[in-house]
Amino acid sequence: MTDTPFRRGAAQALVALAAGAGLFLAWQTAGTLLLLFAGLLFAGLLDAATRGLAYVLPVGRGWRLAVVCTLLTLAAAALAVWGGYNLVAQADGLVAVIGEQLRALRGELRDMGVTPPQGADGQQRTLAQVLLPDPSTLFGTAYSAFSLASGLLGNAIVVVFVGLFAAADPGIYRRGVLALLPRGRRQRVGEVLDEMAAVLRWWLVGQLVAVVLIALSMWLGLALIGMPGALLLGLQAGLVNFIPYLGPVIGAVPIGLAAMAQGTTMVLWALGVHVVIQTIEGYVLAPLIQRRAVDLPPVLTLAAVAVFGTLFGALGVALATPLVAVLKVAVQRLYVEDRLGGA
Repeated sequence: MTDTPFRRGAAQALVALAAGAGLFLAWQTAGTLLLLFAGLLFAGLLDAATRGLAYVLPVGRGWRLAVVCTLLTLAAAALAVWGGYNLVAQADGLVAVIGEQLRALRGELRDMGVTPPQGADGQQRTLAQVLLPDPSTLFGTAYSAFSLASGLLGNAIVVVFVGLFAAADPGIYRRGVLALLPRGRRQRVGEVLDEMAAVLRWWLVGQLVAVVLIALSMWLGLALIGMPGALLLGLQAGLVNFIPYLGPVIGAVPIGLAAMAQGTTMVLWALGVHVVIQTIEGYVLAPLIQRRAVDLPPVLTLAAVAVFGTLFGALGVALATPLVAVLKVAVQRLYVEDRLGGA
């Protein structure tokens, strides 16, 4: 059968239609896809720990994975038992302190002639209402809060099980993807998939190391200067550090507000500790992480965080960087090098 211009045009139209349908489907299921990607991130963590354990425990992969899962479960239980009461106790005091500082800040702004914006009823809104325009939409009734907690728990269960199944036998999923491709492309795409998995694995391990080090060092640093709620502040500083570039700025806000209750000297000391630790992380730890993972341009990283955050909320912010990292590898290898012939 001859290849006519009509057939070529029809084929291109069908490809464009299929691509459009795929993009529309991805858009409609973006939340679920991001959840599955979070599961793959967890699988990357389990896989990295399982591979590393092979150097000290030369047994089968299944046994090493079981050891890793057992150790992670015990560590999570120990953290919950040891830190649960301390975190709750510190959270109560810290929330009260930050609330007082917000009210004091609002009073100072009013004295300076800066008044909060007015609502639809013509009355002035509090600072909390400015930061959270409609708190009922965030929490709602007790039923909606319960639903939110149930949803988070359900999402966590999905992430854990996807990670466990993917880490138990990653080869079967790799072979399944390659089986959908022409035989001549399977080896090349398999190499790119392996590189993407390695980038994801090393990026995740590096970020988790940075999160733990930031949390511990911030906790110790704030505790040494006598900062109240040092454990909770250190923990939140470590967790938000998972977000590149923006995380340190976000983490500094609660630290500054909590330090304001202790006076200007404490504010300077607390922010000084924060700046020193973040500087060491940015100039020493981050380059070591990027050496084994992928070096993303800052503008691309910030743009990805902003766009994914706008489209998909907090989950998009958390997963933007690793997702762009693996997509960068795919575009570089399969399009720039193979399609365009560039380096």
